[in-house]
Amino acid sequence: MKKTFFVLLSLFIINTSFAFDWPQAEVTEESCSSYFGQNRGDILSTSMVFGEPAEIKAADNGYILIVMTEQLDDTDFFPSTLGSSIILSHEDNLLSVYGNLESDTITLNDENEKYIDAQATLGQSGNTGWQNEKGNLEFQVIDAKNKSAINPKILMPRLNKEMPLSLSGIYIENKSGTLYDINVSRTYASGIYRIYQRRNLIAAPYRTAIAINGTMVDQISYDTISQENGKLCVTGKKKYTSKDIYPTDNLQLIGEAVLSSGRATLTLYSEDILNTSRHLNYNVTVY
Repeated sequence: MKKTFFVLLSLFIINTSFAFDWPQAEVTEESCSSYFGQNRGDILSTSMVFGEPAEIKAADNGYILIVMTEQLDDTDFFPSTLGSSIILSHEDNLLSVYGNLESDTITLNDENEKYIDAQATLGQSGNTGWQNEKGNLEFQVIDAKNKSAINPKILMPRLNKEMPLSLSGIYIENKSGTLYDINVSRTYASGIYRIYQRRNLIAAPYRTAIAINGTMVDQISYDTISQENGKLCVTGKKKYTSKDIYPTDNLQLIGEAVLSSGRATLTLYSEDILNTSRHLNYNVTVY
């Protein structure tokens, strides 16, 4: 089962073309201060936030769609807190968004839908957005056709390594909302449960999963974030909203499982985009 999970994820990664370049130079596993899918302001973040000021480049060839130097928009995908920003239009209905730029460094405008080449200079990251301490780029990729945000790492050249993910602080929640520390309680009534891990503060997993007795029962993927009925969602065996994924600031959903009477082995996974996985096994009794 574990091998099958890894193979499926590997095939997905191998078959994904690296369409974009990184929007700033010298990117390492420590370059981001917040990942796509992280909890920011109690919603799923549709951005990658970089950790240090830098010169910002176009991630791919495209047309200048919007140059915003005032806080004009308040949607989930283009929040007003992006500050001064540039949106480029690319092939396949993709948009790239470069937020929190320094206004004085932006020399582009959106008149006549100008075409620019990949790695053309867009400006310098600044302090015009929500981040007031450093000039950090807030970078997004939007699929305009499917009205979803794409994890930028899918489209970027792979880094040699990713920031390590932790998998700890495991809690299991019954349908009534009662939380149990799985390291303390190993006996549960049969029913539907949600299983959580302690949230990583910077890195967010690319995928989490739950298996029961070797059979995969839920996988949550952070490849895209869609908007359903006005709420941001990721996909597992069903759509999970921001509140589902992050019920508190300290917990992140691994997945949902139905526990049936008998003995069961729960296997929990947290995996990054390089197919590096952490997993934990728990033997539980269900009555």
